[in-house]
Amino acid sequence: MTVFRRDHPQHTSHAEAIREEEVLAELAASAEMYRADSPYYTDERLIDWLDHELNAPHRASAGWSPTEIHDAAARMRAKVESARLRVRLVSGPPQTEPPRLSGMVAQVLGEASAMRAAPQLDLGVAAGAGRDLWDESCEVWVRVPEDAPPGQYVSLSVVGESMDPLLHTGDSVLVRVDPNVVRDTVILARLPEGGYVVKRVGKLTRTRLELLSLNPAFPPIDVPRESNTVLGTVILRWCPHGAVA
Repeated sequence: MTVFRRDHPQHTSHAEAIREEEVLAELAASAEMYRADSPYYTDERLIDWLDHELNAPHRASAGWSPTEIHDAAARMRAKVESARLRVRLVSGPPQTEPPRLSGMVAQVLGEASAMRAAPQLDLGVAAGAGRDLWDESCEVWVRVPEDAPPGQYVSLSVVGESMDPLLHTGDSVLVRVDPNVVRDTVILARLPEGGYVVKRVGKLTRTRLELLSLNPAFPPIDVPRESNTVLGTVILRWCPHGAVA
């Protein structure tokens, strides 16, 4: 991809020149994201470069505060990860409703799916050692978007920082219940010692599954690839704080 740069008139201020270049870069980035073979989705070096660019010294000279720089970098990387990992981003909380049927997830999942709804759970609550997500009770159902693929869904409230900047504490995710697993997707997985995590799928073998965080402070997790390891794939994230890429 070639980007043409024009000379700025002498009367154009340094800040205005930087802003014009930023707008051009944003347009180029938006166009690039429509390419299925874009390196945005596969090249970690490019992701690192984008993050570095937004932390460059000239941003501060243009009036960007450290917080604004950090937030802009996080939003850009969230855009990239959203497209690469196929997780749709929605600003605002999910639409909720009282359950039409009381009971554990396993008991209400079929009825909820018929109503295009998903039982909602707190991942922190469901992550206790030895507890099975299907045996948890739920007091709220989440409305499944009309354009979501057919299937059964559960919704989980996110806890922790391991999937920053794509997922944050307080976000809700929509998980399509399906044990099939594909590399470079975000899944809900059960850990051998009990509890559940939402992670990116790394290396796959016939017997092992690598679970990766987006936050480099969290190490990979290697788990056995068994029939009950993968509960489903995350297809959507709601952010109640209004953040959307």
